[in-house]
Amino acid sequence: MLLEARRVSKFYPGVKALKDVDFSIDAGEVVAVVGENGAGKSTLMKILAGAIEPNKGELRLDGEPVEFDSPLDAQKRGICTIYQELMIVPELSVVENVFLGNLKKSGGILNWPAMRKEAQEILSRLGLTASLDAKAGKLSVAEQQLIEIAKSMSRKSRLLIMDEPTASLSKEEVASLFDLVRSLKGEGIAVILITHHLHEIFEICDRLIVLRDGDYVGASRIDQIEEAGLVEMMLGHAVKTYDGSHRDMVKMDAVVLKARGLTRAPDINNVDLTLHRGEVLGIAGLMGAGRTELVRAIYGADNLDSGFIEINGSVAYLSSPRKALDKGLGLAPEDRKTQGLVLSMPIGQNATLPSLSDHAGPLGLNLRKENAVAKDLCEKLFVKYASLAQPVGNLSGGNQQKVVLA
Repeated sequence: MLLEARRVSKFYPGVKALKDVDFSIDAGEVVAVVGENGAGKSTLMKILAGAIEPNKGELRLDGEPVEFDSPLDAQKRGICTIYQELMIVPELSVVENVFLGNLKKSGGILNWPAMRKEAQEILSRLGLTASLDAKAGKLSVAEQQLIEIAKSMSRKSRLLIMDEPTASLSKEEVASLFDLVRSLKGEGIAVILITHHLHEIFEICDRLIVLRDGDYVGASRIDQIEEAGLVEMMLGHAVKTYDGSHRDMVKMDAVVLKARGLTRAPDINNVDLTLHRGEVLGIAGLMGAGRTELVRAIYGADNLDSGFIEINGSVAYLSSPRKALDKGLGLAPEDRKTQGLVLSMPIGQNATLPSLSDHAGPLGLNLRKENAVAKDLCEKLFVKYASLAQPVGNLSGGNQQKVVLA
């Protein structure tokens, strides 16, 4: 056994994040930590990584009790984490980010040739083709994710914690990542995986544990459980499945959005799409194919060079996100931390930020009405919080995403 957590608990004012949770992982094992948003997955990982202290419980590394004073302390002991919220320094280059806090020296000076060589080898394994000298902030979220993985690999980790590592990756990029995980496993490195894509758990993991509302529900080897059983453990009840026949209910004659010839050099060129009422339209492509740029252009966040958009049969001139919102379009952006939320502002104010005019009174905002709307939205989306006045940045990643949707 490499690392073990015994009955760890973490409480915040008004919120139980974890209560009496047990966890263990062996060297060379891949273990999934599974649960809905707000189940306590990220909190448990932060405890294992030394980012937060538990209110009670014990950690044991190689069978001996251990206390991590900081994430750096855990890293020195071989435990590295790739957080859902990426820890990239935008103005530094790719190679500088890979070795941030772990610079190699020779004769008292920085050994850049060695760092560049090692970074190139790691990034090639990950399939990242960006220049080592490119500024990390200029890269896509998916590319930044690969830099985070490379950063952990450069530290010669014994345990690698991955919190939603595939969220921004294409199918091909996920396959490359999993090939890497299998390689790390063969070298005796343990991997903890948090993902909401259940098929990934069955593809790559050896074992799983399930959390629900901060409580430990149970554990299983992957070959001893099916997806339906896992979902029931996560939710606490069985769920109804659909065979796809409900798609016939979509009213294909009701076009709500039509785009023709959308062009914004150099990212998108002459793109057409049609969206019907009640329909879910997927936009697929490899990293850099222009998916994000397309939806940003539709939303008015980036100006088009040419093309037009119709909403409910009328041409719409969406020169800004405000105009898109007024036409009934919303965007859950790729990077919620910088584009979707104001992290220092309260949960309630974030939820109502795009619709302040709806809550205006004769002397300013009608705060009672605004709070009532925010409370209703957060309850409908099952946001877990202590108070609407709590900064949204204090929520878990999953709950932050729910506030974006609110």
